[in-house]
Amino acid sequence: MIKHMMKNAVTMVVFLAALTLSIQATAASFEGIVRPAYELELAFPIDGVVSNIFMKEGDRVSKGGKILKLNDTLQKLEVDRKKQIYDDSAEYESNKNNMEIIKQLLDSSKDLYEKTGSVSLDEVNSLQMQYHTLRGRVEGHESKKKQELIEYELAKEVLDRYLLKSPISGIVTQIKPEEGEWVKAGKSVVMVADKSVCYVEINLEEKYALTLKKGKVIPLSINQGADRIDKKGRVIFVSPVADKASALVRVKVEFKNEDGKVTPGVLASISF
Repeated sequence: MIKHMMKNAVTMVVFLAALTLSIQATAASFEGIVRPAYELELAFPIDGVVSNIFMKEGDRVSKGGKILKLNDTLQKLEVDRKKQIYDDSAEYESNKNNMEIIKQLLDSSKDLYEKTGSVSLDEVNSLQMQYHTLRGRVEGHESKKKQELIEYELAKEVLDRYLLKSPISGIVTQIKPEEGEWVKAGKSVVMVADKSVCYVEINLEEKYALTLKKGKVIPLSINQGADRIDKKGRVIFVSPVADKASALVRVKVEFKNEDGKVTPGVLASISF
């Protein structure tokens, strides 16, 4: 009888221990929101009128792909004007050729003056003055050409700002303006997201957050519509401070989503 009671007591202890572990495991499961690793709001650095829209919402865009363009007619004309000024080197080439001719004459005159005296010193000095004058003009033109090149490059750089390109490969999730609409510099006009890599953002009590270290791999369960998708996630961030209002610690768990089956914005749970 006593043995039977002891056996029942041991069974009860084992059952309670298992129940406690089950409760703890349940308590260590938390929900969060799935977000894309890269979600960018894009804006023009200048004011202007939208003249072209190259993408639609939901389209895939490659890194450097064109999305929007502002009317750039005046800036194109400015680029052409700067290019023509820079390319116009007729006066520079003329002065440079004349300088080379005068240099040859000067050298010959010096040689004749020193050896035979058939050329006067005044003629040598006159040629030398012409040479230095032309040399000064050539050097001035060379300096001017460098400045004209800089101005031409600056005009092209400004022209590039009329075209909005994607800095990442991803999906265009939002295009705000319409063609013909005026947009202001710095105002968000396009959103691009790369969901090939996502993360779950969860707020945890400090006692749970302390058990998570950067790089730790933990299981994820994602609610994708009527389906459940199981993945392995890696802890990429644990906030060093708790939120003052809620006393919760923000944690990010990253996972790969190359097949695109997981849609950012859905709920996911982590267990550890």
